[in-house]
Amino acid sequence: MSEIILNFAEGRKSFTLGDLSEFVRNRESISDSGILWHIKRLIKENKLSRLARGVYGEATKGEFIPTVSEKLVEVYENIVNEFPLIDVCVYSGIDISSLQHHISSNNAIYIEVTKEATEAVFHWLIDNGFNAYHRPTEILMSEYVNLAEECTIVKSLVTESPLMKVDGIQTATLEKLLVDINTDADFYYLQGGETFYIMEQAQSLYQINQPKMLRYASRRGVRQKMLDLLNYKEP
Repeated sequence: MSEIILNFAEGRKSFTLGDLSEFVRNRESISDSGILWHIKRLIKENKLSRLARGVYGEATKGEFIPTVSEKLVEVYENIVNEFPLIDVCVYSGIDISSLQHHISSNNAIYIEVTKEATEAVFHWLIDNGFNAYHRPTEILMSEYVNLAEECTIVKSLVTESPLMKVDGIQTATLEKLLVDINTDADFYYLQGGETFYIMEQAQSLYQINQPKMLRYASRRGVRQKMLDLLNYKEP
């Protein structure tokens, strides 16, 4: 039975129990609960992975763990202490550049906070000696921001963004980064053909919670674009 299931999974980005049941029953007589038992066993053996609720895929891919440097922790803790009543998310530009086809240096620290607080946080950063930019446009990014140098970029945190806690700080999930790359003005340089490679790279390296990503994409108005990227096949 395991061999049948693994043969079905091979080459598929994902499948459900319903997808698998039809395939299996053409070869073996077994109930859905029996098939599910075999799926769970294969997951424990790291031969299959659970991508989302009721959705499975081939052998387990790595879990995306954001880069958390001492500098990132320091910036996060200082902002939280200074502005205790706002939501804060920070992440490193290293996590963006690691997904790129043409890898380029990105030494920025991205700081996302409650929309009404972005300007106050930006001025606090400037007053404390940071090379900071407030909600930069495409023009500002292309003409004035050198991502190879240390800098901080302050943006609005979209409500219900998919976030995670790592080493005590609130940071971005892979699902959030993949959507933001396709929406935010400061990521304009990644929004051409590079987006297809980034998604392909992310899918090959990491588990992606597609329902979580698509819910967030809907909030940002790019659900169909993200679906197209997920299903893109190079001609």
